[in-house]
Amino acid sequence: MTGNHDSPKMPVTVITGFLGSGKTTLLNHLLSSPDMADTAVVINEFGEISLDHLLVETSIENTLVLRSGCICCSIRGDLVDTLTDLLAKRAQKLVPAFSRVAIETTGIADPAPILRTLATDPLLAPQFSVRAVVTTVDAVNGLDQLASFGEAIQQAALADIVILTKIDLAQPATVDQIEQRLAKINPSASILRVVNGAISPRELFEHAPTNPKTAPERLDRWLGLEQFDKHDHVNHDHTHHNDVNRHGDEVQAFSIVIDQAITWSNLELWLGSLLSLRGKDLLRIKGILNVIDQPGPVVVHAVQHLLHPISRLRRWPSEDHRSKIVFITRNIPPAALRNSLYAHLTPNSRVQ
Repeated sequence: MTGNHDSPKMPVTVITGFLGSGKTTLLNHLLSSPDMADTAVVINEFGEISLDHLLVETSIENTLVLRSGCICCSIRGDLVDTLTDLLAKRAQKLVPAFSRVAIETTGIADPAPILRTLATDPLLAPQFSVRAVVTTVDAVNGLDQLASFGEAIQQAALADIVILTKIDLAQPATVDQIEQRLAKINPSASILRVVNGAISPRELFEHAPTNPKTAPERLDRWLGLEQFDKHDHVNHDHTHHNDVNRHGDEVQAFSIVIDQAITWSNLELWLGSLLSLRGKDLLRIKGILNVIDQPGPVVVHAVQHLLHPISRLRRWPSEDHRSKIVFITRNIPPAALRNSLYAHLTPNSRVQ
């Protein structure tokens, strides 16, 4: 598993996916790789995943050592307790050293609370950063699950990487169909077709987003704007509105591009109001913004109510200095959000 060497914080990978979607198979394959040797693996319950062939011994209470050298433990009490306990054991040399963490969720879990805990808890936030959210989706049953369960949609919407599993058991047309559906739910996520979890950690994390603060030349890849089929384009005093990507009547993915530079006070007001009033239904926001008096772009990233620390970059990676924002929302009419954005960020614009 490729660590995030751009940050002094320990990188965390969250592995999620609906019931029966192949998390166990994927995690077992990753854990068998030497590249995972200095990884701490946190799972919800040992009973949910078969690790017998990987176990060496019970190292200490609530912690197992795997043949690969990984440390494996189950969530006890809550995530904060588990991770702080692991750090304490590492400091006391009660467990082998580790430099990265993988967290496996239950099949019906919403990964957003885990992301929020890692980013906001006073004990964890200074020491951990989210490297990527990896979501497994079953090619055989995934279409029905996405149509029936909000948890499955949430897991797909928050993913940086989607692992499409059981493609060898599904009809090719079905695999294509579910891939198209996933691309509409989350256009910026990489979708990888994998058989029996057979993907190396290095190959998997080649598709993880790069920290834009340390690699401004890869800002566009981090934003994933080119994956959105259509976008709204605000050009001075007029607006051109195109169709948005949709999933049913609930989840919609769309993007907005603004030509004008915006003020910092307007940005703060808009973000604060939006997250406070509609945070639950803002599955994801990513933005590269041209803020007045800033030499480079301002990067914003939010998951529901959680706003990640805003980054101010020293330079633009290209001559294109327009503000660009991508949204994945639930039960929020794109027109209403778009009008709110224009009203706060571009007060002189006229919305048509």
